[in-house]
Amino acid sequence: MEKTEKIYMVFARADFSLEELKQDIFDWLSFLRIVTNPKSYRFGEEESQKFDLQALIYQIQQLTEEENLWLKVNSRGGEFQLHISKLALHERTILDGTIFIENQNMIEDYCETRMVKNGVYGYIRSLDDYLYNNVENIKKRTFETDTEIAKLPKRYDSKKSIIVDCNQLAGYDIYFKGLCLTSCWKMYYSSLYYQIIPKPIFLEVQQVHSVEEIANQVIKVTLFKNPFNWNMPVNLKYQRLFRDQLGYDQLAWNNGTGVLRAPYIEYAFVKEVTQTVQYQNNYYQPVEKRNATYFVTRSYDLLHQKYRVNRTKGILNAQAYFPWIDEKSRKMMNYRVLNPEMAIDDGLSAYEFYIRQFLEIDVLDKKYDEFVSVLRFYLPKEAIQQVPLEALWEKLCDVNISNLKKKEASTRFDLQKAKNHLRVVFLDSSYLETLNQTIDISE
Repeated sequence: MEKTEKIYMVFARADFSLEELKQDIFDWLSFLRIVTNPKSYRFGEEESQKFDLQALIYQIQQLTEEENLWLKVNSRGGEFQLHISKLALHERTILDGTIFIENQNMIEDYCETRMVKNGVYGYIRSLDDYLYNNVENIKKRTFETDTEIAKLPKRYDSKKSIIVDCNQLAGYDIYFKGLCLTSCWKMYYSSLYYQIIPKPIFLEVQQVHSVEEIANQVIKVTLFKNPFNWNMPVNLKYQRLFRDQLGYDQLAWNNGTGVLRAPYIEYAFVKEVTQTVQYQNNYYQPVEKRNATYFVTRSYDLLHQKYRVNRTKGILNAQAYFPWIDEKSRKMMNYRVLNPEMAIDDGLSAYEFYIRQFLEIDVLDKKYDEFVSVLRFYLPKEAIQQVPLEALWEKLCDVNISNLKKKEASTRFDLQKAKNHLRVVFLDSSYLETLNQTIDISE
């Protein structure tokens, strides 16, 4: 990989008054003039003009509460972009590595001050790290060789062009309810995140360089010491483990089939209550669900500001895998909502992964022996008749397959492996009106 040795910084901030917004932009102009020598600027797609501080100040003073525009400043050693959207700001900055190192303490103080006041989220990382994890268009990955690109996971975009499946990369920026979920050198989280992820989960995250609460409930996480060493094996491990511990990929993905990784934490949202289960080993270290011996359960009632946590030792029961249970029909169920049309292999890898995730389980539970365990795949209607059954059965060559039943809007079959059993059902996703409803599993 050809490296740029630059730093990339992103910060999102909101809830300004108009006067606060203008002053903040003036502070931003002061910052970029301190660390670099600005040469030109432009608003939106206008032609670039020679940098003129007084002209910029005048234009900023004319801003209104309904403004929506980009301000871009090019400097010797840096590029600065500021998106002004009504009374919110989104900053993107690229700095030469030497400039960052020379001014690191001041730059981090600047970032922390801005996060504490009106901050939503922010991060600082190597630009190379960002590009590697977030450039989907293969033609734009000019920083890699063809051999390196060939090893990356791929998928289809909406136009059926092959792109890199960045969901599979630990440093991918994905958004959930307007919040950025990523894993990189230094990250800042505002209290808005705690409406989704309980604050103690951030504070207790393991195998990172440091975690601290700085002010106004803002948490700063540093994964490793040097941002330019992001691709050292040990730092790549920290990057992946941080993402897994926070469960970002359990919350959001946009590739149609998910990240196909066993969870280290799982979430459930019921009205105003967030519930989480973290999986740990005998040393209280984070592990994949199936290897857990300790379970940390948390419940946070956002409306009433009530928080509960409990750590227990034990083994997983059937309900941990199949939370919807129908005593009358003696069935228990879990489901996945997928769009295999975005997958190059028609969803084959995803089907096998999820099937094995729910078939190859080790539970000591009488209910599991007596009930039918069901895994449902909800798919787009046109995908129901295109499930690659023969290829899937080849993948499941170590599993007994029986009772295949195919209909226009569904396909189902039963699996048996040793003492384990699973009924797999493919259904039209129109049957699933909402992910939070009570689902009829009586069939």
